Amino acid sequence: MILGPLALLIAWTFYQHKRTKTNEYDQVGPLILKLGASGLMVVMIIACLSMGALGLILVIAPAFLLGLLWVGPAMDLLGGKAINSLMGGGEEVEPKPLYSVAEAKWRSGKAKLAIELIDDELEKFPGDFEGQMLKATIQMESLQDFATAEGTLLGIAAQKQHEPGQIARAMNQLADWQKKEGQEEAMRLTLTGLRDRFPGSGIELASAQRLARLDFSVDSNDRRDASELVSECLKQLEKHPLDNQTREQLARIYFKRYGKPDLAWEELNKLFANPFQQPRDLARWLNLMADWHLEKKNPEGARQCLQQVMARFPDLPFAEEAQARLTRMQDVV
Repeated sequence: MILGPLALLIAWTFYQHKRTKTNEYDQVGPLILKLGASGLMVVMIIACLSMGALGLILVIAPAFLLGLLWVGPAMDLLGGKAINSLMGGGEEVEPKPLYSVAEAKWRSGKAKLAIELIDDELEKFPGDFEGQMLKATIQMESLQDFATAEGTLLGIAAQKQHEPGQIARAMNQLADWQKKEGQEEAMRLTLTGLRDRFPGSGIELASAQRLARLDFSVDSNDRRDASELVSECLKQLEKHPLDNQTREQLARIYFKRYGKPDLAWEELNKLFANPFQQPRDLARWLNLMADWHLEKKNPEGARQCLQQVMARFPDLPFAEEAQARLTRMQDVV
């Protein structure tokens, strides 16, 4: 009774084996065989069940064969993906460019061959960011070909698929090389273009800092008259309103030397208003404000500043330093 379905099952198994060995991907043939065998075995199960007590024994064989046919797909459907995920298999690996051989050739002094190997990968993965950055680095550092390296980086900047952070990395690298080549005006144009390309972002803020340092730097301890320093700072900030260093020094001059603590607070508040400031800068300014509160005999204001540091950066070293300051303040009291 079970020879027909068994023959179909054997035929299906043989077909699957042959298909695997020959790397064929036809899904129709095995599906027809499985459905045909399954249909016959269902008919047999129904027939056996109608035979009474004897049929309950005979039904075991076709039910077992039916289970063999479909247990694999059922497991794939219900748990295969989860199992594959746990075991690290079953997921299609996304192809990625490989530059290890090119880097090895570069390190061994074969820069031109390295670039050829990179170009081979870039043909398969057009516009790949890391490949182009590596190519520009070899062109600049090993071949001493600044013009070609500059062209490679400008090409990256013109490609729309890259993330803002990648564009910023490429353009900052170009600015560094332009500075090394003595091309300060070209460097200024590169940084200005980067700043203006991403307004209202951390990239704008970082680019603005580099641009500001090309023009001006001031120290609140400069021995010149305080009013002269204030005037210079205000002129700089009119030209570079995002200049953190100058605004901080202006605040220090207002508080320490100009006798205008209210203006000092105002300048620091302008720094805090930018949402893209770095944690280390924010922590420094809060500690500075704590110092000023203590100078003004306002320990509660100092505590609030230090507590802000702890609340803003609980997982950074700044929080531990603020806690240590709070402990010392309590010991003094």
